[in-house]
Amino acid sequence: MFFSPTTARSLPVRSLFAGIYIILILGGITMIFPFLIMITGSVEPRSQNDRIDIFPPYLLNENALWSRYIETKYIGTSSYYRMAWNDPTGSFLHVPPITKPVAESPDVSLWNEFLSSQDLSEKLFSVGFLRPDKRMPAFTNFAFRDWLVEKYGSLAGINRSLDASFQSVAKIESPQARMDGSILPDTSLVRAFLEFSATQPQDRKFAWNVGGYYRTNVLPRLVDSDISVYNQRFGTSYASYAEIPFPATVPEIGAEPWFFFVSRILRTDFVQLTPMGQEHLASLELAKAEFIRTLAKPEDVLVVSADTLFAQWAAERGVSNALIPQESLDRAAFAKEKSFWRNQFLTLNYRLVLDEILGHGGAIRNTLILVILSVAGALFINPLAAYALSRYKMKSSYHILLFCLATIAFPAEVTMIPVFLQLKEFHLLNTFGALVLPGLANGFSIFLLKGFFDSLPRELYEAADLDGASEFTTFWTITMNLSKPILAVIALQAFVVAYGTFFFALILAPDPKMWTIMVYVYQLRAQVGSPVVYASLIITALPTLIVFITCQNIILRGIVVPSDK
Repeated sequence: MFFSPTTARSLPVRSLFAGIYIILILGGITMIFPFLIMITGSVEPRSQNDRIDIFPPYLLNENALWSRYIETKYIGTSSYYRMAWNDPTGSFLHVPPITKPVAESPDVSLWNEFLSSQDLSEKLFSVGFLRPDKRMPAFTNFAFRDWLVEKYGSLAGINRSLDASFQSVAKIESPQARMDGSILPDTSLVRAFLEFSATQPQDRKFAWNVGGYYRTNVLPRLVDSDISVYNQRFGTSYASYAEIPFPATVPEIGAEPWFFFVSRILRTDFVQLTPMGQEHLASLELAKAEFIRTLAKPEDVLVVSADTLFAQWAAERGVSNALIPQESLDRAAFAKEKSFWRNQFLTLNYRLVLDEILGHGGAIRNTLILVILSVAGALFINPLAAYALSRYKMKSSYHILLFCLATIAFPAEVTMIPVFLQLKEFHLLNTFGALVLPGLANGFSIFLLKGFFDSLPRELYEAADLDGASEFTTFWTITMNLSKPILAVIALQAFVVAYGTFFFALILAPDPKMWTIMVYVYQLRAQVGSPVVYASLIITALPTLIVFITCQNIILRGIVVPSDK
């Protein structure tokens, strides 16, 4: 002991011990804190987060869950959120809290009656909770893939029925329409998605609100963000762009921006021709879309969308200026499915990573083969070399050991090009030989094993010699049998290196058929947001954690000195 029992009870010594413990606790916190941030980030459904949390806020905070629900429903696109809610200033960062009571719109029952009485095309709606890419996972993307598998039976059935060539189910991305731009092509995949859309609950969709898009996204850009500029230009007195009506045909007030939006911006499948427009088109040799974009006049076009049809239907029943009550609909839908979406947000990122890994069955097979060959090679080649250096005291043993240690001084990247050229010369690229041979012998492992072998009792080897045991019997029965703790360390090291390598695996085996799990995860990280990256780090760390937990008892037994056994 550094201090006597009497001194250890003194205040200065106790203060010293307390300071040491505080430093250790703080050091532990600095390790745990980033890990908690990563865990929390891995269950975050949003690609952009304005704060750092060590616990998922939406698990306890209903408003946090509500804001994530709105952002994911509207595909992470604030313009769609503003369109649906008819809110020119809407932002995902300032979604009205769900805990604040809001009077239900009187148009809700009218809208539900309208939907039940009309046979509307699925093209007038968009399924929510969708992503057109893999940057963030989306519930609808997974649901669409599951629906395709259930309908067509297998990947081969999907490719045959849709005349496609998907390499895996995970590669199937849901078609994503836009309010502006060109219409979706008439392909088998688009038709299948529209059929799938018809099976989805209305609560998980939103209408393409053409008038809402015009008021909240187009007018502020075409005219000015200040409504007073619009009022001054057209002689109106609106308090907000949200109050401006959007008729199906050209209005008397604001005809110029209305026609510019309809003829230049709006998707053409929302635009139909009036009888006058059909006469004009008949006299020209143009496609409908080209006519709308180039030669159509304001009186030639007619907007047909869910909001204009609803407004016309409601006007026939004595309700003027009826709007789709999307905010009230979203609040009611959220109240019914809060627990469902909380559970979805917890697992979506992990499901995307697992789909990417499991969707490439060859990756798991390649990783298992590489790990088994690497561990087996490390447990055979390195002990043989260390045994020779320990058992036979050659004059050059020191220089050989020094040479082995010298290999540690050079990072693997330095030898990458020579190794690549050598393997290419031997025609070993895109083989397991290229992945295993460069790391088969490890200078540090040989040095470590030699030191452990030197500590074994020499009397055991002398007894084996007297009994007439062969050299291999001595090596296998005595040396290897007593070296299980250090061999566990070598095996763990070989496993970590083989399992975790991705750069060398990509360079030495560029053929995707030879890619391991880490290569696919590395490729995935370049396409996704940080929450999915966090999830991939956690999932890929689990095998290493399991192997370490399995081997830790063997490793800890190395504390017992072999000569004391």
